[in-house]
Amino acid sequence: MTAIIILNWNGHKDTIECLQSLYASTSDFFAIVMDNGSTDGSPDSISTFLAENGITTRRVAAGDRLRTMPQPRECVLCLSKENLGFAKGNNEALRLLSDVMPEKALLLNNDTIVEPDFLDVLDGFSANHPDVQVLTPMICYASDRSMVWNCGGRLSLGMRKYYFAKERVESVGRRESIPITFVTGCALYFDTKILLEDGGLFTERFFFGEEDFNFCLRMKKERRAMACVPRSKIYHKVSASTANKSNAGKIYIHYLNRFIDMRQNSPDAFYAAWAMANFVYVSLLLGKRKDIGFGKGIRLMRDVLRDSLHKDSVTHADFTQALSRKR
Repeated sequence: MTAIIILNWNGHKDTIECLQSLYASTSDFFAIVMDNGSTDGSPDSISTFLAENGITTRRVAAGDRLRTMPQPRECVLCLSKENLGFAKGNNEALRLLSDVMPEKALLLNNDTIVEPDFLDVLDGFSANHPDVQVLTPMICYASDRSMVWNCGGRLSLGMRKYYFAKERVESVGRRESIPITFVTGCALYFDTKILLEDGGLFTERFFFGEEDFNFCLRMKKERRAMACVPRSKIYHKVSASTANKSNAGKIYIHYLNRFIDMRQNSPDAFYAAWAMANFVYVSLLLGKRKDIGFGKGIRLMRDVLRDSLHKDSVTHADFTQALSRKR
């Protein structure tokens, strides 16, 4: 039985739609909805949905540990008093299972909709290919289900490139699987043997973003095989969780995360060359954007380069402050 973990933060409408699609399947799973300190009444709204649909539910607090394995198709609603961020929120949901850990788990964004057989396909592929310890389905745009968001991707020189991004579904063909070295946290299926010693999956040094990139660096170092299984398909409302936030702030956080991560995982000489090359490259890219421009882009990347040299993590406070930046 696979544990499916869904993180919710002030997004009960998306979470309920995700759960509706999930419980429309006949797959063998149980769900953990981790509410990340919502202030919009999410726990009660989700509880009402579950009760109205006859789904067995139990409430627990973040930091608790389950003593018995959830029943098939049960939903555990785990409540945090604060926003723990993506990495720590998912890690806490996994630690909830530390005494009853199933063999397989799946992290699933709350702003996704799944095909009824998506989990059966992943479970079947995993059973037949036990050497591949991390999987992802084909992820398509919810706004245009005929278009691929990504089929995983590859890491190269501190960058990630999605496979089949913005291509039509039919362009993927009939491949059973696609070897990958990058997977997003949007839909991440894995063998729980790969969990860290503290029971989590991700580093908690980054409050928002970068956790999947850092995870893939770890998988690559540990030589763990990963794959996309295109017959398994889901749909993602891309970037819904931060759609109304400051562009400059999101860009700053994204690159600050990446520069810190690369500094901590690269030889000094390589990082120095990489940082300067990316400073120039990203500044030029931002300069072409009407909402940023060259002057603002250079200032933003200057701040990223400076701050990345004396920070080892990006906290909730850093994230909140960045989203209010004006320049």
